[in-house]
Amino acid sequence: MVEIDTDTEPELGTATIVYETPGENDERVTVDNDRIAYFQDHWLFAYGTDEDGNDVVRRVPKEQVYYVERSVEELEETFESSLEKAKGKLEDLAE
Repeated sequence: MVEIDTDTEPELGTATIVYETPGENDERVTVDNDRIAYFQDHWLFAYGTDEDGNDVVRRVPKEQVYYVERSVEELEETFESSLEKAKGKLEDLAE
């Protein structure tokens, strides 16, 4: 199981994603809700940082995800924020 350092605010909550890796092992990752999003049939989440302090984003196809659990009070607001951040990161990667 991978535990990403979280600075969870009570109203934000966390998300745990369980998915199959290429070696057919299961991996479980817990992140803040604003660090995970569903976009273009993939789950995207911050998986750590590189040596420059930039987020490393893991993109997992929906077919490999067993489930995602979320604990949150304000899901709609959190989802919109996460989606905007994920879109921005994907646009940055495309450049």
